[in-house]
Amino acid sequence: MVEIISSSPGRVCLFGEDIDYMGLEVITVAVNQRIEVKGKTNNSGIVRFILADLGKEVKFSNEIQPLKEKRDYIRSVFNLFQEYLPRNFGANVEVNSNILIGKGLSSSSAFCSALVGFFDEVADLNLTEKELAWKAYLAEVVNLGEPGGMMDQYACVFGNMLHLECREPYKLETLGSKLTGMVIGDTLTKKETIQTIRKRKAEINQGIEIMKKRDSFFNLQSSSFREVHQTYEENTSRGLQRLVAVLGIRDVVRDGYQIMKNQEFKPEELAKLIDSHHHFQQNYFENVTNQMQELILSAKNAGALACKLLGSGNGGSFLAYSPEKQEEVAQAIIRSGGNAYILNQDKGLNVEVS
Repeated sequence: MVEIISSSPGRVCLFGEDIDYMGLEVITVAVNQRIEVKGKTNNSGIVRFILADLGKEVKFSNEIQPLKEKRDYIRSVFNLFQEYLPRNFGANVEVNSNILIGKGLSSSSAFCSALVGFFDEVADLNLTEKELAWKAYLAEVVNLGEPGGMMDQYACVFGNMLHLECREPYKLETLGSKLTGMVIGDTLTKKETIQTIRKRKAEINQGIEIMKKRDSFFNLQSSSFREVHQTYEENTSRGLQRLVAVLGIRDVVRDGYQIMKNQEFKPEELAKLIDSHHHFQQNYFENVTNQMQELILSAKNAGALACKLLGSGNGGSFLAYSPEKQEEVAQAIIRSGGNAYILNQDKGLNVEVS
């Protein structure tokens, strides 16, 4: 019998919401809100999970499990490792988390990543970080049919600040910069991530089809923002509007990479890009609520250099970039009717055995 503790961080998408699942680049930052999967193995042949924060129990035998429920992350990850587990494998596992749920900090991907770390240790596979991230992606997105790309799983496994090309061969680079001054502003309003992403992806694809009728060589990686924006001014369709956002954010990510790949950067340069990113989210994805904008105004009046929406939007949370003003900004957000959390950059997946 051994005890295994696997923990994974939430993440902030610094640049790149809504373009990872379109095969473009992102920059992410792992944060010090984490989920922990802590379990002791046994020879009972029964796997038992206690989700302490939810007051829920999940229990099943050591055999491939049907995936009957939405977001059945535990069984989905377990199925990826079951053939490598000892024949009579059993475990009693407890899950605890302080990651905000439904606020754009990727709590579900952090959970899948922590589960992958746990079962990789049990199965004694010694997978690489990239292989672990891919397993978490398979469990969450492919096997459960959830929309989205692979940004979150890689961010939660690798940690710190990561630049990822979300297309084959999935190039990634850990950046040397450390982001300080992070305040998460919570609107206290729930968002509908899955439904929102599905609809948005369909609209983006409509825009792509319009552009390909004009230019058969059009593609998201190399075609110009100006070309799409000019076409949108002539044809203000919803699909082209979303496509303007995609290419606008794509260029912000690429400019951000040039700034953040060096350990020394000017906060004012970063702030300009954060506000530009939010501009595309607000005006072309139209996923920023009036309530969030009011909280953002309060944050900026209190000293935040820049703010941007986190996640799929229409509720949820935002990043207030507030170096040396975190406390003041957090209090301003709370006074204005939201909630706020001061976060720090953190490491990725961590597995301990005793």
